[in-house]
Amino acid sequence: MKVALLGPGWPWRGGISRFQTKLALELSQTHLVKVFSFQKQYPSLIFPGKSQKDPSQPDPGLDSAEILVPYNPITWPQAARKIAAWQPDILIISYWIPLFAPAFGWIARRVGNKQTKIYYLTHNLEFHEKWFLSKKFTDYALKPADKIITLSQQVAADARSKYPQKQLIKAFHPIYDSYDQQRFQRDSVRQELALQQKEVLLFFGYIKPYKGLDLLLAALPQIIKQKPQAHLLVVGEIYGDAKKYFAQIDQLKLTKNITFINKFVAESEVEKYFKAADVLVLPYKTATQSGVAKIAYAMDLGVVCTPVGGLPEIVIDEKSGSVASAVSKTALAEAVLRFFKLDKQLLIENIRRLKKEQSWAELANLILR
Repeated sequence: MKVALLGPGWPWRGGISRFQTKLALELSQTHLVKVFSFQKQYPSLIFPGKSQKDPSQPDPGLDSAEILVPYNPITWPQAARKIAAWQPDILIISYWIPLFAPAFGWIARRVGNKQTKIYYLTHNLEFHEKWFLSKKFTDYALKPADKIITLSQQVAADARSKYPQKQLIKAFHPIYDSYDQQRFQRDSVRQELALQQKEVLLFFGYIKPYKGLDLLLAALPQIIKQKPQAHLLVVGEIYGDAKKYFAQIDQLKLTKNITFINKFVAESEVEKYFKAADVLVLPYKTATQSGVAKIAYAMDLGVVCTPVGGLPEIVIDEKSGSVASAVSKTALAEAVLRFFKLDKQLLIENIRRLKKEQSWAELANLILR
């Protein structure tokens, strides 16, 4: 079977690119696969980072072509022609923000036919940020879909409610098993980061308002009161106002209790920070699923999360981590403290079972079954 994938791929930064690349590699084990990627990903207006590409990523060796600037209609006809000329049996389109919906919907209408089926892999259907005309744009994009793939029960419920006539593939977000490259050791990393004798809470990834770093900062004094060695390691690039976070840290007198690495972390360095941590904390205010949690599981690291979106599906309370009872600083602090009372060996055994169940091979089978 010939399977085409449309969306950002190597070497673009971000979870969507990482996901598409991993899925393409898995599909290529048994099928002919081609990735149709972006020439540009985001307009600089909505991307504050220095670069949108990660040169540290190794070339995965996939057949790929950069054909599309999704916010530039001039590039759409050529992209559609190139995909159609390859004559795929299935075109899998990665969908996560309405900004790209017009391009995807336009291309899908010109590529989809009796030979080529259109599958939308929907990372989100309810969006973290407010987008103008988001519902109309999403409806336009998904109307030509033959199947909709979802990665959590939350998104599956959204899809069933919004598009009951569409065929639905209820899937899951696999474990990112490629990050644990055994390049870093816990003791040496903690020494490098001056985290010896600390109980390290990790917040990792792009820092956006919906991810709730401010909530975690507010919860930290309550955590430290019962666990004086607790230390927050924040690693990620801030989107928006950075001053508010540092002002909050100063106000709460937490400077000595936090290591703040405000930068994008190259893929080759991700392992370092997870190896340094005792727990990953996801204090999100809204969510669908979390690729960051799947990096943690790859390294046998437990997770604490808020009870929003698909996070309680990923974090199995009392087994692979702990789920807060509410989105509040008190509930989050209680969940972190409860996590440290769990049996660590049993926690690791539970996580390793999840890794076997949630493989990329199983996801590929679900999509093409």
